[in-house]
Amino acid sequence: MSLPKCPYLFVVVALCLAFGATSALAAEAKMAYEEYEAQWGLYRERVASLEKELADLQQSIDATEKETADVETQIAAVWREIYALIGSDEAGVKAFMDALDEIEAEIRNLRMLSPDDLWKRRKEINALEQRIMEQTASKIAALPSAADKITRLARMIGELRAMFPKVPPADQYTVVRGDCLWSISKKEDIYNDAYMWPRIFRANRDQIKDPDVIYPKQIFLIPRGVPLGYHLVVRGEWLAKIAGYPEVFGDVTKWTKIYQANKDQIRDPNLIYPAQELLIPEE
Repeated sequence: MSLPKCPYLFVVVALCLAFGATSALAAEAKMAYEEYEAQWGLYRERVASLEKELADLQQSIDATEKETADVETQIAAVWREIYALIGSDEAGVKAFMDALDEIEAEIRNLRMLSPDDLWKRRKEINALEQRIMEQTASKIAALPSAADKITRLARMIGELRAMFPKVPPADQYTVVRGDCLWSISKKEDIYNDAYMWPRIFRANRDQIKDPDVIYPKQIFLIPRGVPLGYHLVVRGEWLAKIAGYPEVFGDVTKWTKIYQANKDQIRDPNLIYPAQELLIPEE
């Protein structure tokens, strides 16, 4: 009995399998390449689209930059006209605004003080207000930004004064040789009126026994202002005149109301004296 030709069969089968595997690999490779080509095509299209968008954006940017440059040129021209009208330049306007900023900083510092301390520094507040008024004399003050700031500073000054105490605290004065109540009262930084000396006398009765006799180194209180609802009499006033003030009654015929409310210190309604503090009754 002869043996079958198995080795040949095995070879044929092996070759078929090998060929089939090669064909499959070739088919897979072909499919992978086609997919790659398709994907690469999509990438190229996307890149082309993005490049077009970028070009459009760059064109838009260029147009915007040109428009901006044109606007800046127009603005510069307008500012040249403005500078010509106000007689200044950019540096001058900056210096002007810096000066206003300095005033604002000083006001803000003052706002941190107590009412009594504010009153003691009222001369500084007056000086600041004067500086603001001086700034308004400049043509630069007509610029909207400058005008707004000046208006705000004026309002801030008003707010500082509103913080003053209702009854201002008394100042102090140290007597020097040659002083008398009359001469002290006449000093500009006291009352600037010699006839107001009784105010100093009344405020310092604890150390002034005789108004004609005072001594060096004595320290006197100098009253400032009067309580709300009172009027401080000055030279040249009489009851009817006081009653006629708008802030009093605005009617001279109502002088009798003041007289009746102050009969303890007014013996003759035709005689009132400087430095008297008269109660103004409510209507």
